[in-house]
Amino acid sequence: MIVAPAQALEGEPCIRRAERRLLGIIVASLGLYIATWLLERAIFGNRLPVPASVADPANAGNRTLLLWQMTSYAVVTVFIFWAYLMVMRMCRRGEIYHGLARRLAFAGPVLLNLLCFAWLPLLSDDAFSYLAHGVLGLIPGHNPLLEAPEAVRHTIVGSRLSAFEWRVPPDITPYGVLWTRLEMAVAKLCAGNVVAAILSFKAIALAASLGSARMIWLILGRTHPNLQLQGTLAYLWNPLIIIEFAGAGHNDALMVFFSIAAMAACVAYRPTISIIAQLLGAMTKYTSLLFLPAQLRYLWHSRRSAAQLTLQVATAIAVTVAVALILYAPLWTGLHTFQGIVRRADPVNTVSLASAVARVLRHSPLEPIAGPIAMAVVTVPLVVLVAWTALQVKNAADLGRACAWISLAYLLVASPDYWPWYACMPIAWIMIGEPSRLFWLALMMSLMARLVAPVEILHTHGYLSWPVSKAITAALGSLMPLIALAGWLWRQRQPRRSPAS
Repeated sequence: MIVAPAQALEGEPCIRRAERRLLGIIVASLGLYIATWLLERAIFGNRLPVPASVADPANAGNRTLLLWQMTSYAVVTVFIFWAYLMVMRMCRRGEIYHGLARRLAFAGPVLLNLLCFAWLPLLSDDAFSYLAHGVLGLIPGHNPLLEAPEAVRHTIVGSRLSAFEWRVPPDITPYGVLWTRLEMAVAKLCAGNVVAAILSFKAIALAASLGSARMIWLILGRTHPNLQLQGTLAYLWNPLIIIEFAGAGHNDALMVFFSIAAMAACVAYRPTISIIAQLLGAMTKYTSLLFLPAQLRYLWHSRRSAAQLTLQVATAIAVTVAVALILYAPLWTGLHTFQGIVRRADPVNTVSLASAVARVLRHSPLEPIAGPIAMAVVTVPLVVLVAWTALQVKNAADLGRACAWISLAYLLVASPDYWPWYACMPIAWIMIGEPSRLFWLALMMSLMARLVAPVEILHTHGYLSWPVSKAITAALGSLMPLIALAGWLWRQRQPRRSPAS
């Protein structure tokens, strides 16, 4: 749990011991992250004979070796999180509130980010798919918002991607137009160089993640000054954040940055910049729109005058619409432009709460409309929560709290699928809105997400069937945190018993 330190550490010997301890944690963490990379590479290389397009048929799998590799991966992961907790414990004790120790506390995660930036992702190949989307947008007569990346397979870049064992996603890109145009820009700039393109996407994610840390620092300085250092370091040191953003280059980093920057602008009372930032986040990934009602409620509650706020909102919308028109111009095909996000919402081929409801409905007279009903079952409560939390917003702390609960509800209840990096968004918001009460949940979600990260590779290489791999991922990644959160909420609502006299 993140709590305010009672008193900063004092005394030269104590300060020196804290500095040496923190330096040791940084060195140990660097070694553990390197061990993680080596184990990921070993797991990735331990393949069963599968089609040549996926892996080398001559490289037969070794199940006994795989068991040891997975066990070692789990042990190293636990030690990484132990080091993370040690840093948080030192911060809580007031051991990181002085010169060198404070500088080391910020330098450590930067070094870890740079280390992860240097390697190519193995457990997730989203960055490779980003390049495929970009290439598709550059080929005359093709459109990444209408076609699956499969169309790139037989191009020169497609053959280069296959050399990296790119697992071709079957669906159209579900991302917003801003990210799609960034994909196209990177593809054009790198001219078919896969490594350069992957590093470019990772650089965007790394810069966005560090930018989010800066925004968290600014927001906590206004909402929870006594937790400013701890909350910021809890984000910066989080292993899931480091590995999925700097290591894998997921575009969630940019979406999270825009959403958090929108709140930072709210707190600084810059309504126009705030709304523009949130809508740019939505043009990266549409999930950002969930935070807009709470944001507008805060802006209305803190308004200086209704007329001025109306003008600022209108200006923000006009600027964003102009940007959207420019970005969509070469790709627009009417409502068909959004079919990627529409298909992404279909719970039929995923393992989630919505898909579980859909499977039940398929054995009932409602089978023809099982998908839409299932999505309504999880979407309606999310919409109600978004509206209810927005109405509770009266100050900046309320806004952060609302965004934290909205992001949790989306990930654990309403999301049409679960992937480990999806947990990064609620983790970031927890550090802003609920750093004291829900740090334990952020820790649990982070650890579970890292433990299930190799499961998709085990399925791809033939060790696990698709239903089993998805069931393991969803059970550990989203179901366990959901059950734990439900139990915590139930306990919070129980009447406090006074101690016996």
